Amino acid sequence: MVTIYDIAKKSGYSPTTISKALNDYPDISTATKAKIRAMAREMGYTPNSSARALATSKSWLIGVLYNEDLGLGIRHPHFSEIIESFKKQVEESGYELIFIGSKIGTQHTSCSQHCRYRGVDAVFIANGLYEEAALEELIDSGIPCIASELVSSKIINVLSDNVNGAKKAVDYLISLGHTNIAHIAAPTTSTAGEERVLGYKLSLEAHGMEFRQELMPNADLYNFKSGYEAMKKLLSLKTPPTAVFAAFDTIACGAISAAREAGLSIPQDLSVIGFDDIEIASHIVPGLTTIRQDRSTIGVTCAEMVLRLLNNETMRPTIIRVPTKLVIRNSCKRLSRQSNM
Repeated sequence: MVTIYDIAKKSGYSPTTISKALNDYPDISTATKAKIRAMAREMGYTPNSSARALATSKSWLIGVLYNEDLGLGIRHPHFSEIIESFKKQVEESGYELIFIGSKIGTQHTSCSQHCRYRGVDAVFIANGLYEEAALEELIDSGIPCIASELVSSKIINVLSDNVNGAKKAVDYLISLGHTNIAHIAAPTTSTAGEERVLGYKLSLEAHGMEFRQELMPNADLYNFKSGYEAMKKLLSLKTPPTAVFAAFDTIACGAISAAREAGLSIPQDLSVIGFDDIEIASHIVPGLTTIRQDRSTIGVTCAEMVLRLLNNETMRPTIIRVPTKLVIRNSCKRLSRQSNM
Protein backbone atom coordinates (compact mmCIF):
# COMPACT_ATOMS: atom_id res chain seq x y z
CA MET A 1 0.00 0.00 0.00
CA VAL A 2 1.30 3.45 -0.97
CA THR A 3 2.02 5.70 2.05
CA ILE A 4 2.65 9.40 2.49
CA TYR A 5 6.33 8.54 2.86
CA ASP A 6 6.33 7.01 -0.65
CA ILE A 7 4.75 10.19 -2.01
CA ALA A 8 7.26 12.31 -0.09
CA LYS A 9 10.18 10.35 -1.52
CA LYS A 10 8.95 10.73 -5.09
CA SER A 11 7.83 14.36 -4.85
CA GLY A 12 10.64 15.80 -2.75
CA TYR A 13 8.22 17.30 -0.23
CA SER A 14 8.39 16.39 3.45
CA PRO A 15 5.93 13.83 4.88
CA THR A 16 4.45 16.65 6.96
CA THR A 17 3.75 18.74 3.85
CA ILE A 18 2.25 15.70 2.10
CA SER A 19 -0.03 15.04 5.08
CA LYS A 20 -1.14 18.67 5.28
CA ALA A 21 -1.83 18.85 1.54
CA LEU A 22 -3.89 15.67 1.55
CA ASN A 23 -5.78 16.85 4.63
CA ASP A 24 -6.48 20.31 3.18
CA TYR A 25 -4.58 22.38 5.74
CA PRO A 26 -4.89 26.13 4.99
CA ASP A 27 -1.12 26.78 5.37
CA ILE A 28 -0.37 24.80 2.18
CA SER A 29 -0.84 26.66 -1.11
CA THR A 30 -3.56 25.61 -3.55
CA ALA A 31 -0.95 24.87 -6.24
CA THR A 32 1.05 22.61 -3.92
CA LYS A 33 -2.09 20.78 -2.79
CA ALA A 34 -3.09 20.17 -6.40
CA LYS A 35 0.37 18.88 -7.33
CA ILE A 36 0.59 16.53 -4.35
CA ARG A 37 -2.96 15.21 -4.79
CA ALA A 38 -2.35 14.54 -8.48
CA MET A 39 0.78 12.58 -7.63
CA ALA A 40 -1.09 10.68 -4.89
CA ARG A 41 -3.80 9.66 -7.37
CA GLU A 42 -1.19 8.65 -9.92
CA MET A 43 0.55 6.43 -7.35
CA GLY A 44 -2.72 4.87 -6.21
CA TYR A 45 -2.66 6.32 -2.71
CA THR A 46 -5.71 5.45 -0.58
CA PRO A 47 -6.03 7.38 2.70
CA ASN A 48 -6.98 5.59 5.90
CA SER A 49 -10.07 7.47 7.03
CA SER A 50 -9.76 6.48 10.69
CA ALA A 51 -6.12 7.54 10.89
CA ARG A 52 -6.85 10.78 9.10
CA ALA A 53 -9.72 11.57 11.46
CA LEU A 54 -7.49 10.97 14.50
CA ALA A 55 -4.69 13.08 13.06
CA THR A 56 -6.87 16.05 12.17
CA SER A 57 -9.67 15.89 14.77
CA LYS A 58 -12.14 15.92 11.90
CA SER A 59 -14.46 13.23 10.55
CA TRP A 60 -14.05 14.34 6.91
CA LEU A 61 -17.78 13.73 6.52
CA ILE A 62 -20.36 16.22 5.23
CA GLY A 63 -23.95 15.36 6.05
CA VAL A 64 -26.58 15.72 3.32
CA LEU A 65 -30.08 16.66 4.42
CA TYR A 66 -32.50 15.58 1.71
CA ASN A 67 -36.24 15.14 2.18
CA GLU A 68 -37.55 12.44 -0.15
CA ASP A 69 -41.22 13.45 0.24
CA LEU A 70 -41.27 15.12 -3.18
CA GLY A 71 -43.03 12.40 -5.16
CA LEU A 72 -39.76 11.41 -6.87
CA GLY A 73 -37.54 10.24 -4.00
CA ILE A 74 -33.77 10.50 -4.42
CA ARG A 75 -34.25 10.33 -8.20
CA HIS A 76 -35.45 13.94 -8.29
CA PRO A 77 -33.72 15.24 -11.46
CA HIS A 78 -33.11 18.71 -10.05
CA PHE A 79 -31.72 17.93 -6.60
CA SER A 80 -29.86 14.78 -7.64
CA GLU A 81 -27.79 16.80 -10.13
CA ILE A 82 -27.04 19.50 -7.55
CA ILE A 83 -25.94 16.86 -5.03
CA GLU A 84 -23.74 15.18 -7.65
CA SER A 85 -21.91 18.41 -8.56
CA PHE A 86 -21.54 19.24 -4.85
CA LYS A 87 -20.15 15.75 -4.22
CA LYS A 88 -17.51 15.98 -6.95
CA GLN A 89 -16.27 19.31 -5.65
CA VAL A 90 -15.94 18.37 -1.96
CA GLU A 91 -14.39 14.98 -2.79
CA GLU A 92 -11.47 16.82 -4.37
CA SER A 93 -10.76 18.25 -0.91
CA GLY A 94 -10.96 14.83 0.74
CA TYR A 95 -14.50 14.92 2.12
CA GLU A 96 -17.15 12.22 1.82
CA LEU A 97 -20.94 12.58 1.92
CA ILE A 98 -23.32 10.82 4.26
CA PHE A 99 -27.11 11.16 4.09
CA ILE A 100 -28.75 12.24 7.33
CA GLY A 101 -31.96 10.37 8.10
CA SER A 102 -34.64 10.52 10.78
CA LYS A 103 -33.44 7.39 12.58
CA ILE A 104 -30.34 6.02 14.27
CA GLY A 105 -30.94 2.31 14.10
CA THR A 106 -34.59 1.92 15.13
CA GLN A 107 -34.68 5.09 17.21
CA HIS A 108 -36.24 8.25 15.78
CA THR A 109 -34.04 11.30 16.12
CA SER A 110 -33.76 14.92 15.00
CA CYS A 111 -31.44 15.85 12.15
CA SER A 112 -29.14 17.77 14.53
CA GLN A 113 -28.89 14.75 16.86
CA HIS A 114 -28.10 12.52 13.88
CA CYS A 115 -25.41 14.94 12.70
CA ARG A 116 -23.77 14.94 16.13
CA TYR A 117 -24.01 11.15 16.28
CA ARG A 118 -22.25 10.83 12.92
CA GLY A 119 -19.76 13.53 13.85
CA VAL A 120 -20.12 15.38 10.54
CA ASP A 121 -17.95 18.43 9.95
CA ALA A 122 -20.67 20.30 8.04
CA VAL A 123 -24.17 19.87 6.61
CA PHE A 124 -25.45 20.43 3.07
CA ILE A 125 -29.20 21.14 3.15
CA ALA A 126 -30.18 20.01 -0.35
CA ASN A 127 -33.85 20.90 0.10
CA GLY A 128 -35.72 22.61 2.87
CA LEU A 129 -38.84 20.49 3.32
CA TYR A 130 -38.30 20.08 7.05
CA GLU A 131 -40.07 21.49 10.07
CA GLU A 132 -38.81 24.98 10.81
CA ALA A 133 -37.97 24.04 14.41
CA ALA A 134 -35.85 21.07 13.26
CA LEU A 135 -33.87 23.23 10.84
CA GLU A 136 -33.42 25.97 13.43
CA GLU A 137 -32.08 23.42 15.92
CA LEU A 138 -29.56 22.19 13.35
CA ILE A 139 -28.47 25.66 12.24
CA ASP A 140 -28.11 26.83 15.85
CA SER A 141 -26.06 23.72 16.76
CA GLY A 142 -22.80 25.30 15.61
CA ILE A 143 -22.26 22.83 12.76
CA PRO A 144 -21.47 24.78 9.54
CA CYS A 145 -24.47 24.60 7.19
CA ILE A 146 -25.04 25.51 3.54
CA ALA A 147 -28.30 25.23 1.59
CA SER A 148 -29.36 25.00 -2.05
CA GLU A 149 -32.79 26.35 -1.18
CA LEU A 150 -33.89 29.39 0.79
CA VAL A 151 -34.17 27.90 4.29
CA SER A 152 -32.74 30.41 6.78
CA SER A 153 -31.39 33.94 7.05
CA LYS A 154 -28.69 32.61 9.41
CA ILE A 155 -26.72 30.70 6.75
CA ILE A 156 -25.58 30.95 3.12
CA ASN A 157 -28.33 29.96 0.67
CA VAL A 158 -27.44 29.29 -2.98
CA LEU A 159 -30.37 29.00 -5.38
CA SER A 160 -31.79 29.95 -8.75
CA ASP A 161 -33.22 33.39 -9.44
CA ASN A 162 -36.75 31.97 -9.38
CA VAL A 163 -38.64 35.25 -9.59
CA ASN A 164 -36.89 36.52 -12.71
CA GLY A 165 -36.91 33.03 -14.21
CA ALA A 166 -40.68 32.75 -13.86
CA LYS A 167 -41.10 36.27 -15.20
CA LYS A 168 -39.06 35.32 -18.28
CA ALA A 169 -41.39 32.37 -18.90
CA VAL A 170 -44.58 34.42 -18.72
CA ASP A 171 -43.06 37.35 -20.63
CA TYR A 172 -42.23 34.92 -23.43
CA LEU A 173 -45.80 33.58 -23.59
CA ILE A 174 -47.14 37.13 -23.67
CA SER A 175 -44.72 37.99 -26.48
CA LEU A 176 -46.36 35.18 -28.46
CA GLY A 177 -49.76 36.83 -28.08
CA HIS A 178 -51.15 34.88 -25.13
CA THR A 179 -53.26 36.72 -22.57
CA ASN A 180 -55.15 33.79 -21.02
CA ILE A 181 -52.16 32.25 -19.23
CA ALA A 182 -52.43 29.73 -16.40
CA HIS A 183 -49.80 28.78 -13.86
CA ILE A 184 -49.67 25.30 -12.33
CA ALA A 185 -48.01 26.24 -9.07
CA ALA A 186 -45.74 24.09 -6.91
CA PRO A 187 -46.98 22.56 -3.66
CA THR A 188 -47.62 25.25 -1.05
CA THR A 189 -44.63 24.06 1.02
CA SER A 190 -42.15 25.12 -1.68
CA THR A 191 -40.25 28.39 -1.21
CA ALA A 192 -39.02 28.18 -4.81
CA GLY A 193 -42.63 27.65 -5.89
CA GLU A 194 -43.73 30.76 -4.00
CA GLU A 195 -41.06 32.79 -5.78
CA ARG A 196 -42.22 31.47 -9.16
CA VAL A 197 -45.78 32.48 -8.33
CA LEU A 198 -44.46 35.97 -7.61
CA GLY A 199 -42.67 36.05 -10.98
CA TYR A 200 -45.89 34.95 -12.71
CA LYS A 201 -47.88 37.71 -11.02
CA LEU A 202 -45.24 40.36 -11.68
CA SER A 203 -45.24 39.57 -15.39
CA LEU A 204 -49.03 39.79 -15.60
CA GLU A 205 -48.97 43.08 -13.72
CA ALA A 206 -46.20 44.51 -15.92
CA HIS A 207 -48.33 43.83 -19.00
CA GLY A 208 -51.55 45.18 -17.49
CA MET A 209 -53.18 41.75 -17.10
CA GLU A 210 -55.37 40.72 -14.20
CA PHE A 211 -54.39 37.81 -11.95
CA ARG A 212 -57.17 35.22 -11.75
CA GLN A 213 -57.03 32.65 -8.97
CA GLU A 214 -58.88 30.00 -11.00
CA LEU A 215 -55.97 30.01 -13.46
CA MET A 216 -53.49 28.98 -10.75
CA PRO A 217 -54.14 25.47 -9.40
CA ASN A 218 -51.53 24.01 -7.05
CA ALA A 219 -49.89 20.69 -7.81
CA ASP A 220 -50.05 18.32 -4.83
CA LEU A 221 -46.51 17.04 -5.42
CA TYR A 222 -43.63 17.70 -7.84
CA ASN A 223 -44.42 14.78 -10.12
CA PHE A 224 -46.12 13.89 -13.42
CA LYS A 225 -49.42 12.85 -11.80
CA SER A 226 -49.82 16.17 -9.99
CA GLY A 227 -49.34 18.10 -13.23
CA TYR A 228 -51.84 15.82 -14.95
CA GLU A 229 -54.50 16.41 -12.27
CA ALA A 230 -53.93 20.18 -12.19
CA MET A 231 -54.26 20.41 -15.98
CA LYS A 232 -57.59 18.56 -15.84
CA LYS A 233 -58.88 21.28 -13.50
CA LEU A 234 -57.81 23.97 -15.95
CA LEU A 235 -59.46 22.19 -18.87
CA SER A 236 -62.75 22.06 -16.94
CA LEU A 237 -62.93 25.87 -16.82
CA LYS A 238 -65.55 27.60 -18.95
CA THR A 239 -62.73 29.33 -20.84
CA PRO A 240 -59.59 27.16 -20.58
CA PRO A 241 -56.19 28.85 -20.93
CA THR A 242 -54.35 29.04 -24.23
CA ALA A 243 -50.98 28.74 -22.44
CA VAL A 244 -49.71 27.13 -19.25
CA PHE A 245 -46.59 27.93 -17.25
CA ALA A 246 -45.75 24.96 -15.00
CA ALA A 247 -43.58 25.44 -11.92
CA PHE A 248 -41.50 22.31 -12.71
CA ASP A 249 -40.80 20.31 -15.89
CA THR A 250 -42.21 17.11 -14.38
CA ILE A 251 -45.46 18.97 -13.73
CA ALA A 252 -45.39 20.35 -17.29
CA CYS A 253 -45.07 16.81 -18.70
CA GLY A 254 -48.12 15.73 -16.73
CA ALA A 255 -50.05 18.75 -18.00
CA ILE A 256 -49.17 17.89 -21.61
CA SER A 257 -50.43 14.32 -21.08
CA ALA A 258 -53.78 15.54 -19.72
CA ALA A 259 -54.18 17.99 -22.60
CA ARG A 260 -53.50 15.28 -25.18
CA GLU A 261 -55.94 12.94 -23.48
CA ALA A 262 -58.56 15.70 -23.88
CA GLY A 263 -57.85 15.80 -27.62
CA LEU A 264 -55.65 18.89 -27.65
CA SER A 265 -52.46 19.19 -29.66
CA ILE A 266 -49.27 20.80 -28.30
CA PRO A 267 -48.55 23.58 -29.27
CA GLN A 268 -51.33 24.02 -31.87
CA ASP A 269 -54.12 24.09 -29.26
CA LEU A 270 -52.16 24.76 -26.07
CA SER A 271 -48.74 26.22 -25.35
CA VAL A 272 -46.82 24.83 -22.38
CA ILE A 273 -43.63 26.09 -20.75
CA GLY A 274 -41.82 24.53 -17.78
CA PHE A 275 -39.12 25.39 -15.28
CA ASP A 276 -35.93 23.32 -14.68
CA ASP A 277 -34.69 21.99 -18.06
CA ILE A 278 -34.26 18.46 -16.78
CA GLU A 279 -33.07 15.83 -19.25
CA ILE A 280 -36.53 14.71 -20.40
CA ALA A 281 -37.41 18.26 -21.51
CA SER A 282 -35.31 17.91 -24.66
CA HIS A 283 -36.49 14.36 -25.44
CA ILE A 284 -40.28 14.58 -25.26
CA VAL A 285 -42.25 15.47 -28.37
CA PRO A 286 -42.57 18.33 -28.89
CA GLY A 287 -39.45 19.47 -27.07
CA LEU A 288 -40.41 21.42 -23.95
CA THR A 289 -39.70 25.13 -23.84
CA THR A 290 -38.52 25.81 -20.31
CA ILE A 291 -36.43 27.87 -17.91
CA ARG A 292 -33.03 26.29 -17.33
CA GLN A 293 -31.60 26.16 -13.83
CA ASP A 294 -27.82 26.01 -13.65
CA ARG A 295 -27.71 23.05 -11.24
CA SER A 296 -23.99 22.47 -11.70
CA THR A 297 -23.16 26.02 -10.65
CA ILE A 298 -25.50 25.79 -7.65
CA GLY A 299 -23.85 22.57 -6.45
CA VAL A 300 -20.30 23.79 -7.04
CA THR A 301 -20.99 27.14 -5.36
CA CYS A 302 -22.47 25.38 -2.31
CA ALA A 303 -19.35 23.20 -2.15
CA GLU A 304 -16.99 26.16 -2.44
CA MET A 305 -18.83 28.02 0.31
CA VAL A 306 -18.87 25.08 2.73
CA LEU A 307 -15.18 24.38 2.14
CA ARG A 308 -14.40 27.99 3.01
CA LEU A 309 -16.44 27.63 6.20
CA LEU A 310 -14.53 24.44 7.03
CA ASN A 311 -11.30 26.39 6.56
CA ASN A 312 -12.57 28.74 9.29
CA GLU A 313 -13.21 31.68 6.99
CA THR A 314 -15.65 34.20 8.44
CA MET A 315 -18.57 34.47 6.04
CA ARG A 316 -21.77 36.39 6.50
CA PRO A 317 -25.14 34.69 5.95
CA THR A 318 -26.43 35.66 2.52
CA ILE A 319 -28.48 34.59 -0.48
CA ILE A 320 -26.59 33.86 -3.69
CA ARG A 321 -28.85 33.91 -6.75
CA VAL A 322 -27.77 31.90 -9.80
CA PRO A 323 -29.20 33.27 -13.10
CA THR A 324 -31.62 31.21 -15.20
CA LYS A 325 -31.99 30.97 -18.96
CA LEU A 326 -34.99 30.67 -21.29
CA VAL A 327 -34.58 27.59 -23.51
CA ILE A 328 -36.91 27.76 -26.52
CA ARG A 329 -38.02 24.47 -28.07
CA ASN A 330 -41.30 23.53 -29.73
CA SER A 331 -44.04 23.48 -27.07
CA CYS A 332 -45.20 27.09 -27.49
CA LYS A 333 -46.97 28.73 -30.42
CA ARG A 334 -47.57 32.33 -31.46
CA LEU A 335 -51.28 33.19 -31.38
CA SER A 336 -53.31 35.43 -33.61
CA ARG A 337 -55.42 38.09 -31.86
CA GLN A 338 -58.66 36.22 -32.58
CA SER A 339 -57.51 32.86 -31.19
CA ASN A 340 -56.70 34.38 -27.81
CA MET A 341 -60.16 35.80 -27.19
